[in-house]
Amino acid sequence: MTRGDRLGRAALAGWLAAMWVLLWGEVTAQNVANGVILGAILTVLVPPSTLGDDPVTVRIGPALSFAVWFAKALVLSNVAVAKEVLAPSERSGIRPAVIAVRLRTRSGRLATVIANAITLTPGTMTVDARGRPPVLFIHVMSYENRESVIDDVIDLERRVVDAFGTAEERAAICGDSSGPNSEVAS
Repeated sequence: MTRGDRLGRAALAGWLAAMWVLLWGEVTAQNVANGVILGAILTVLVPPSTLGDDPVTVRIGPALSFAVWFAKALVLSNVAVAKEVLAPSERSGIRPAVIAVRLRTRSGRLATVIANAITLTPGTMTVDARGRPPVLFIHVMSYENRESVIDDVIDLERRVVDAFGTAEERAAICGDSSGPNSEVAS
């Protein structure tokens, strides 16, 4: 097992532990310990498959930047949805729509991260994904125009590819490439 494989498994185990704690709804020593143990056991018993055609890398700096950006987006969208819920109906900005957006990435794993990030953000939801490169069908609560929805998804895609894409995808989508120095393959 290569160093990248070990780091990839450790990152997956950490992610599983974090999801475990979030599912329980409270951060306690027991929940964290159980999550870490469960994550470690799962990554050993059911190792992540290696798909030669769909690699994912983790760049620590861009991944942390994405996490901070996404946390801020979650707060802002929660505030916007709360305002809509509390606003009288005559001032409501609710104008639902479903928009199809073609992603530039060909990676199914990255498309899944993008689709889930959209769905986790209040006021938006990925209702379908088709093909390669994927086309996401996104339900938006407050539709203004097609271009703004596409711009938001393209920005999200750029951030995800920057954090988790291969050097080739970064070069094609983000306009830059970096060496393997800060990459962790999984």
